[in-house]
Amino acid sequence: MYFWQKRKKKSINTSEVFAESISDELTDQIKKLADLRDTGLLTEEEFALKKKQLLGI
Repeated sequence: MYFWQKRKKKSINTSEVFAESISDELTDQIKKLADLRDTGLLTEEEFALKKKQLLGI
């Protein structure tokens, strides 16, 4: 048997990759909203409402 036949291929779990991608996008969106709040373009209430919408709460 050849050495490359003994190695196991590492499988990629596409659902984990997708979930991580969604998580990164969600985090980025919340950070952008926080920046808008910090600069005064969003009120605390508007920020909280939009954050809840993004999180599905």
